[in-house]
Amino acid sequence: MRQYIENIIGRNLPDSDWALLSDIIERKEITKGELLVKEGQRCHDIWYLKEGAVRYYENVNGEYRTTHFFIAPTMFTVYHSLLSDEPSELAIEATTDLKLEVLPYSLLKQLYDQSHVLERVGRIMAEYQFINELNRRRMLLNMDALERYEFLEANQPEVFQQYQLKDIATYIGITPVSLSRLRKYRLERK
Repeated sequence: MRQYIENIIGRNLPDSDWALLSDIIERKEITKGELLVKEGQRCHDIWYLKEGAVRYYENVNGEYRTTHFFIAPTMFTVYHSLLSDEPSELAIEATTDLKLEVLPYSLLKQLYDQSHVLERVGRIMAEYQFINELNRRRMLLNMDALERYEFLEANQPEVFQQYQLKDIATYIGITPVSLSRLRKYRLERK
C-alpha cells in the first residue's frame, strides 16, 4: 500500500506518517462472491486491494449493471457513501478471492488531525478518484458502444481476462447480445 500511495502522490511518505497509517490498517481475506458493501449499506472503509479483483454494480429496475472494475493493486471505496454517511446505491462484489488492507475512515479522519501529510494524501486520492469518475462519465456520454469497448480494451485490457462478458457489456452500457454482435463485427472488420 505504501508504494501505491507514494506513486499516486509523487513523493515518499515519511516513516512517521506511514507508522500512523500502519497502526489503523486491518488485513482481511475475502472469498470470491462475497460482498464488501451491499446495496443500501453504508460504506465505512477505504480498501487497498493487494490481490484480486472486484466489481461495483447497481440494480436499475431489476437489472444489474456493472459500474466499475478494480484489479490489484489499487485503492477503492464508495466515496459518496463514505463522505455523506448515506446508504450506498452500489454493491461491491469480490470477483476473485481477495487480499485486502482496510482503512476504517473514522480512524483515518482522526489521523488527518495529526498529520498534514496524510491529510494531503487523502486530498490527492480524492482528486484522483474525481478525475477517474469524470473520464468514465465522458466515455459514457461521448462515445458509442464500439468506441467504449475499444477504449476499455486499449486502457484496461486486463478487464477482459478478469471479468465475465456480461459484466463488461453492462459496464459499456449495452446488453450481452449486443456485445456479442459488436465483437463479431470487429472480427469481420479485421
